[in-house]
Amino acid sequence: MSLERYGKGWRIRFRPYGDRLINLTVATRDQWQARRIEKDILLACKTSDYSGLSIEAKEAVLRMFENQKWELPAELQVQEEPAEELTLWKAVEIFLNYPDIMTSRNRPRAIQALSHVVRILGKQRSIKDIWIPDLKMYHAQRQSEDAANSTVNREMSALSRLFTVMCELRIVNVNPCRLVKRLSEKSGYREAYLSYDDVSRIADRCPSWYQSVIWIAYYSGMRRGEILNLKWSQINLQRRMIYLTADDTKEGSRKRIPIHSELGLVFEKLGRIRSLQTDIVVLVDGHILGNSSIDNPWKRAMGKLQWEKPCPRFHDLRHSWKVNALRSGIDYEIRETIMGHWNKGKGVTERYGYIDAQALVDAIDRMTFDHGETHIWATPNRAQIKANRKGM
Repeated sequence: MSLERYGKGWRIRFRPYGDRLINLTVATRDQWQARRIEKDILLACKTSDYSGLSIEAKEAVLRMFENQKWELPAELQVQEEPAEELTLWKAVEIFLNYPDIMTSRNRPRAIQALSHVVRILGKQRSIKDIWIPDLKMYHAQRQSEDAANSTVNREMSALSRLFTVMCELRIVNVNPCRLVKRLSEKSGYREAYLSYDDVSRIADRCPSWYQSVIWIAYYSGMRRGEILNLKWSQINLQRRMIYLTADDTKEGSRKRIPIHSELGLVFEKLGRIRSLQTDIVVLVDGHILGNSSIDNPWKRAMGKLQWEKPCPRFHDLRHSWKVNALRSGIDYEIRETIMGHWNKGKGVTERYGYIDAQALVDAIDRMTFDHGETHIWATPNRAQIKANRKGM
């Protein structure tokens, strides 16, 4: 029996019934949790008692039985369904009103993603009837609609989160999304760098409030969601530092972002119109921005500039920051710390290094923001490939 790192999860190598060696992956990044799942599975196989398995362990065991073509034990088989079935539409309603989801910053994205799931699988579809073939069909349907693989994966992640909530509520026993492979996103690879002049051209064609969002992203490398939810209490202009908690970042870890002198000017300007009703930094006429509104000015600016495809995206500002940091000679560790990638792929011993605030401020003072012309390279999507073929 052994446990080893495998991709973004862990792989268990063991002989559950004493003969055949089985390789079984578990989708968790936490080694302690993977070890606990490993012990639970081994004990269940030895005692033939699967009733005490956790949700994660039960899904792994189901996957093992399916892959090996073994007959499912009675405790792992789907129980007889009640007279009244829970529909997918009702499950979405329960999910969106679940405490963890109600307070999640990703709730608007989940709503958007699940709208496609409901459209394709059907409102009245029983939640317990949704299984692996349905999810594979969903992949094929969305791909036929020219949805990018990354988009389909995000929609599947939202559905997976819904099933996790249903498992927590004991409505279903298994999350089928974890039994289906994610689509490869390598075909959607994209490289982008936006010059200072082009960023200025885009900003000039946007309303003033949105210009602030653009320049914050350009001078800090922050993500869109981080900017929209940024509070004045997280900004210390005297120490020239922005402090984000684990709940504020996509990585789920705290982040310190030094304030460049140009970014300081942006905050000073926003401070003159600061609202007494909210602590949020970027507002429109005193109101908090919605996630859905942030794309519109950018897209309208692309139309005004008549930019040929591939067009710049808002997230390209983050890529541009990283390129500018690299070409300014900023140390790799400092770049990754500011970007929020400081602990990505590192072992426990490597995380004990500490970069103080002064080192971050000194680094940002050396950074310059104009290192070449705009460059955007992206692999064509299916719609573009079809169009190119028709034009031949």
